[in-house]
Amino acid sequence: MLDLRKTGLCAAAIGCGVLAAAAASPLPELSPEKRQLHFEELFRNLDPDCLGAGYAAARQAGDTQEACRLIARYFRERPQDLLSAGSDRRRYNVERADRAVRGEMEEVNIPWKFPEGRVNFLFDPTAVEGPVNHEWLWQLNRHGYWGDMAKAFASTGDAKYARQFNIQLRDWVAQTDCPARWNGPGSAWRTIEAGLRLMGSWPVAFDIFRHSPEFTDENLCLMLASMHRQAIHLMEHPTSGNWLLMEMNGVYTFATLFPEFRDSAELRVKSARILSDALRGQILPDGMHDELSPDYHSVAFNCGFGMLRLAQLYQRTGELPSDFAPLLEKAAEAYLALATPGLTQPRTNDCFTLRTEAVLGKAAQLFPGRPDFRWAADRRSGGTPPAGETASRFLPWAGFAAMRSDWGPEAAYLCFDVGSLGMGHQHQDKLNINLYKGGEELIFDDGGGQYEESDARRYGISAAGHNTILVDGKPQSRRGPKKLEQPVDADWISTQEFDYARGSYDAEFGAGRPAEHTREVRFCKPDFFCVVDTLTPRDGKAHDYELLFQLDTLKTVPVPEFAGALKSDFGRTYDVLILPLFPEELTVSAVSGQTEPRMSGWYVGRNEARLHPAATVTMKAAGKRKFRFATLLFPMRRDNQLPEVKQLAPTRFRIAFNGREFDLDLDRLQR
Repeated sequence: MLDLRKTGLCAAAIGCGVLAAAAASPLPELSPEKRQLHFEELFRNLDPDCLGAGYAAARQAGDTQEACRLIARYFRERPQDLLSAGSDRRRYNVERADRAVRGEMEEVNIPWKFPEGRVNFLFDPTAVEGPVNHEWLWQLNRHGYWGDMAKAFASTGDAKYARQFNIQLRDWVAQTDCPARWNGPGSAWRTIEAGLRLMGSWPVAFDIFRHSPEFTDENLCLMLASMHRQAIHLMEHPTSGNWLLMEMNGVYTFATLFPEFRDSAELRVKSARILSDALRGQILPDGMHDELSPDYHSVAFNCGFGMLRLAQLYQRTGELPSDFAPLLEKAAEAYLALATPGLTQPRTNDCFTLRTEAVLGKAAQLFPGRPDFRWAADRRSGGTPPAGETASRFLPWAGFAAMRSDWGPEAAYLCFDVGSLGMGHQHQDKLNINLYKGGEELIFDDGGGQYEESDARRYGISAAGHNTILVDGKPQSRRGPKKLEQPVDADWISTQEFDYARGSYDAEFGAGRPAEHTREVRFCKPDFFCVVDTLTPRDGKAHDYELLFQLDTLKTVPVPEFAGALKSDFGRTYDVLILPLFPEELTVSAVSGQTEPRMSGWYVGRNEARLHPAATVTMKAAGKRKFRFATLLFPMRRDNQLPEVKQLAPTRFRIAFNGREFDLDLDRLQR
């Protein structure tokens, strides 16, 4: 039976049954054995020369309490010395901080209130009331809310933040141990979480709360010991991909900010080398990260940026390779190349909506000589837009064609994916398109949803949830390539009058290879797009072909002037007119909220939106051998006059729109 998940899961909706009972089970207190083990590790790994003769005497006398007091005094009195240099104390979420004080947590859009405000760091509500999403517990253990609590304390001086942090830190140490399957479900010691803790929330919380008497000497020492333990864990168990970047950034941050540990210099140099090598291997020659997701591209950039900024602040840039900064500059250029008119990023592969300045703001700091970076960072209020013969861009290794009329806020924009699967977070979506006008998304890619075990998630990453073709009702099911060894086999032309791109999909639909799909997109600047999809059977047989367009609305209306045409009704500034040029061969419909015989008409969403019905516009051609869909896409204001379309010959058309005329030959779209 289809499970569309209970969005907005909360205690009030579930009641006080099995979930509340599980969350309220007795929580372990910190055992003397665990406390002693942490102290022994801390004493063994701190450099006594940094802490003074009194500490050395306490250690020699075996006075654990005095040694702990002197360590805490040293770190409380130590100058800030850029400890939270990568953190802007003015930017925090006070509501999130206050909820965390009350034990109210929300992860992956699912809120949960812990009984009596006592957080159980090993409890996952989705494991009891599905769909199961292991990310809930994992992301709880990233402790981003500790950063908010610390900054709220620094801003307000309210001791409640420090008191609750003191409790939660000790509870976390008491409750969690590194399990045999540290990267498995239910683990608070997954390496990505450890890396994120060390590169963000933990150093910020330590730096701010060390000034509060509510943060006890003993817990301060436990936190130091745990940070070092996590750094060693990461060095002993590195992974790959974007995880490795976060792991090594965490180690580098810890080792740089806490030079008092004996092995800090070694940890710093090794983590810098590993991260540099990983970044070099993951950034494609066109600057895009090899997972082909703007989300994980920003992760890669931010990990590199964080390391470079710390190296600059601590005058250690000589320890980084000479190509480190140029790699980050190239990555920022790729991010800018994909920017939509609203200066967000298109959602490709697993991705949520990201603002382009999240990367370009940092790039503008690193590269002050780039006015185009400043232009994006300041949202057009400073700098100059990117230079070039046209505003459109093609990333030949990633396989993204970004067609745009100009760099202005009301531009027309289409992102066309002709690339590979990506090294991670893949979607079955080759030849997918995303269409924008101004800051509004007209034909969407929703980013694939949460990382849960549900039909909605499976739909969100399938071709059925994208803007491409199904063959005999079957979606794409390619297994590779994940990464190209040379630029993509595709065509790209960009002129003042038009853009043109072509790509092909020749892998599996379902279990077989019944047909090959070639898509051509021509942007008739500055007003509309022509999408031509050619299906060629590989087995010589007739097949059913279905062309899909995803619209985030429940309102689509027929356009009497054009057979088979549908127009959106978003209730905003812009709509899209979807106009097939050969409607007599098609069955056109719009489906919303369908669950059987398959999901169709849903916006799955990621972190900024929840699952909800949308419209899938479908154009079906049944029992065809070689077949060609030709579709015009018109982004238009609600009060726009409709285009005029005149057929001049079997494949030639004249289109009048927005006071301009365009001649279009479907056999010569590249000319």
